[in-house]
Amino acid sequence: MFTFQPVELLIVLLACLALISGLSFLILRRRDEILQDFLTPEEPNIEQEFFKRTPVEEPVVQEEVHEEESPIEEEEQSDVGWGITEQE
Repeated sequence: MFTFQPVELLIVLLACLALISGLSFLILRRRDEILQDFLTPEEPNIEQEFFKRTPVEEPVVQEEVHEEESPIEEEEQSDVGWGITEQE
């Protein structure tokens, strides 16, 4: 009933292969567009982002700590001079 010659069979297989590869290409292209739309954020206002001011940081004022030296420590330090070691 159906008699195919090898050339006709080859043409049908190549046509199916071209059809499948073309449809796959279109599907992948559409998938890429959908993913790009989904993953890309909305376009920001570039002018506003560029001229956006950052808040000015106020300089931190460090409090000065004055330690009172005891008179005993001053006396102990005055006994020791250059090249002289403290002996007990």
